[in-house]
Amino acid sequence: MIKVAHVCTSSYSHKILVDKLALLKQKGYEIHLVSSEEGYNEALMQNYDFKLHFIPMNRQIHVFDDMVSIFRMTQLFRKEKYQIVHTHTAKAGIIGRMAGRLAGVPVVVHTSHGLPFYEGQSKLKYYTYRFLEKIGAWFCDAIASQNREDMKKIEQYAPRQRVYYEGNGVDLSKLDDRNNHISCEQLTALKNRLGIPNDQKVILVGARFEPVKDHFFLLEGIKRVKEQHRSDFVCLLAGDGPLREQIQQQIKDDHLSDVVKIIGFQTDIYPYIKMADLIVLTSEKEGVPRIIMEAMAFSKPVVATDVLGTRELVVDGETGVLVEYKNVEQLASSIHVMLSDERKRKEFGNNGRRRIEESFTEEIVVERIVNMYQQLWQVKKTEASI
Repeated sequence: MIKVAHVCTSSYSHKILVDKLALLKQKGYEIHLVSSEEGYNEALMQNYDFKLHFIPMNRQIHVFDDMVSIFRMTQLFRKEKYQIVHTHTAKAGIIGRMAGRLAGVPVVVHTSHGLPFYEGQSKLKYYTYRFLEKIGAWFCDAIASQNREDMKKIEQYAPRQRVYYEGNGVDLSKLDDRNNHISCEQLTALKNRLGIPNDQKVILVGARFEPVKDHFFLLEGIKRVKEQHRSDFVCLLAGDGPLREQIQQQIKDDHLSDVVKIIGFQTDIYPYIKMADLIVLTSEKEGVPRIIMEAMAFSKPVVATDVLGTRELVVDGETGVLVEYKNVEQLASSIHVMLSDERKRKEFGNNGRRRIEESFTEEIVVERIVNMYQQLWQVKKTEASI
């Protein structure tokens, strides 16, 4: 049995990995999960049987902390004798790859869930993060990407590396089972708890409160909808993060408290997805957004920004509406139109479900990962025999 360590910066990322890792385990791999303890969700992890290792990792660039993390991770890798180290997220991608090489792990792989450098950043950040990714590439055997657009950029900064398309997906059987167990009575009780009348339309936004998700652009759009089109809706913001206080203040300043509610981080987001009439995401860029995949699996229509990662998933005019990033008028108009047209919401929702079934399931992604592992393992065996 091949022993694999999957490494991410914080425990917040466990949620996006565990279903995929469970399927990998079924394929015969022994899976360990390595991260910092920040954001650890015991209730979530009770449903999975992975060996967990917690190693502190500073999200920011901090030379001393980073060196300590590399040292501790190298020790762990040597002790556990992993055959594959597979890193995720930007910071863990640098630390984990370096530690993997220092520990002599045969195969080291990194998955980009959306590159940390992108157009629109300051030049300092852009070139710093690009340089760090280039360094990280020296310490691994391959880089996988969750979206096809990023593959071209990866090939540019890591021309000697193998680059794979991994994609992203959801566990449809699990989501369908969860969907079937959410009753109308539960949804009514949830609406009552949130003070939402039954005849009020519900918009759901599931995104961490951080700059790249751009909740301030969202709030501009919601304000325009309220002022120019309608106020018979409520927009639920599910998530948490460093910008929470600023977002709360902006809601007050824009007099949106009657139509925007912060519901915080939700371990179980699915009742909110099922309750929603429309899912909205206003990110500046994405890898492939899980909240949108889950919404489409629930046959929900989408309004989202036409940006890297999201446009690979959402088909404009077929599964939802893509709007130009920072175009407030287009965002507001699209939200209003979708809330007004039940037939279009149903059509887009059904189309979205079919798209997930055809191209964005965990089973499809895991098959790609297994093929990647097998190819890289064969290369190592060939090199060792020469």
